[in-house]
Amino acid sequence: MNAYHHRPQARRGQRGIVLITGLLLLVLITLVVLAASRSGRLQAVMSSNTRDRDLAFQAAEAALVDAEERLAFEYHALFTDSTNSNVENVAAGLLNRSALSGSAKTGIIVKASKADYWVSPAGADGYGWFDANGAIDTSKSIATSHAIEGVDQQPRFAIEYLGTAAPSVDCTLPQTHYRYRITALAVGASTGLRKQADTRVLLQSEYRLCLEAS
Repeated sequence: MNAYHHRPQARRGQRGIVLITGLLLLVLITLVVLAASRSGRLQAVMSSNTRDRDLAFQAAEAALVDAEERLAFEYHALFTDSTNSNVENVAAGLLNRSALSGSAKTGIIVKASKADYWVSPAGADGYGWFDANGAIDTSKSIATSHAIEGVDQQPRFAIEYLGTAAPSVDCTLPQTHYRYRITALAVGASTGLRKQADTRVLLQSEYRLCLEAS
């Protein structure tokens, strides 16, 4: 009598499941590595943009301070000279708004408070510090006295003479209250297309000069 021996069959299906599981884990690990790499690059770009923006902001502030210091000793005399009555451009970057009257003066002052007025090319109904290629038109603004390190282009500013105002707490008789507005424009260290996008900073300040009539 022959003995019957039961031979268990190999579970071949389990080997396929292990292979598929391994492949899925490999894909998952790859995705995690790619996400971490992308996040690292994004953090680096964000850090660079923040530094660039801060650099441009500090450069614009430096231009404002420089303009305020030079206004009383250099540019005020140009604005108050009786021969300088041109409305839009007494000299490069010096704008005499006081020559306008009524609604025309109000309109140009309000318009010049908008960023696109200064940044847009002149053909786009703006003052046009930047041309279509993102380069500064140096004929319409004043360079700072001291060079700023680390920026792609040096900050510049324009000064608007807004005329005289009634005596106030800051300016009492017999002083005359002269009103100015300074607009400074700066870019960061980035060049090319990025310079035209997120690396511009535009700052404005109103400067009051109190002087006695000479």
